[in-house]
Amino acid sequence: MSEQAIIARYFSRHSAGGSVEVGIGDDGAVVRPPENSRLVITSDTLNEGIHFESGCLPEHLGHKALAVSLSDLAAMGAAPLWATLNLSLLETEHDWLEGFSRGLFALADRYGVRIVGGDLARGPLSISVQAIGYLESGSMLTRSNAMPGDLICVSGTIGDAALGLRLRSCAQGHDISGADQEYFALRLDRPEPRVDIGLGIRVCASAAIDVSDGLLRDVQQVASMSKVGACINIEQIPLSEAMQKQLKTDKDWNVVLSGGEDYELVFTVHPEHRATIHEISEKTGCPISLIGQITRGSGIELLRAGRGFPMPGQLGFDHFV
Repeated sequence: MSEQAIIARYFSRHSAGGSVEVGIGDDGAVVRPPENSRLVITSDTLNEGIHFESGCLPEHLGHKALAVSLSDLAAMGAAPLWATLNLSLLETEHDWLEGFSRGLFALADRYGVRIVGGDLARGPLSISVQAIGYLESGSMLTRSNAMPGDLICVSGTIGDAALGLRLRSCAQGHDISGADQEYFALRLDRPEPRVDIGLGIRVCASAAIDVSDGLLRDVQQVASMSKVGACINIEQIPLSEAMQKQLKTDKDWNVVLSGGEDYELVFTVHPEHRATIHEISEKTGCPISLIGQITRGSGIELLRAGRGFPMPGQLGFDHFV
């Protein structure tokens, strides 16, 4: 099957129309952003053997490839509009392509994202998605505006995806029930981008980031770019019931504090916005938890029951460390 035939069969489900004047099939897409808006552009790459294993279900992979970029848009308070896909394949596997495209388009359709172009090439399996969203005039979230006294909040639960990755890579988990192992694996393979929360908090949050490289590493990024410090109460970090069963020693907390892959949002707000955050949580159906506070100075302090808690050896994931 030719390159054009593969694209037509699996990736041309979104035709031109609405904000898309020219879509897939030409040398480039022509799109119209909303009036008086600013565009936010982000991209992520997933490589086989680094970001996912060969046995990963293609439908999950299609979902995750788009979800991680939508998560970046959510952290900026941007509404998603369009996406492009660059896909490298060693060979044409129709079952794989069908599953991958099904997962990709299911998530795209849920958030009104139009797939408008990209590239298909032969080579080791690699997936790059560029997502484009928009900001209404005057609204924007960055990592650099947290202020001393701001509350640190996080959506969802933390650590599940990282434990799913650990179980998959080291084949340990004999003391974890099959249902809990399946839950951890699903949290790793099908992260939920918090688009609705990102759109909600942009009216009140001072800074935000998505939790992709580890909770502590990502909080540190906000603190460093804002030139402040942070204090986190670990007993306030939201945990799933499955994760609560696994925390038996201080060392077990490392997967929660520095594991990554959650794609939840961690953000800072002035204390006067507590009620607004509660309303956003109720409206979106996603729990939002207060886990600490921004402080003067620098660095991160961990507390448990009012006493210091040891920092992990690594704060999170880095491709080149």
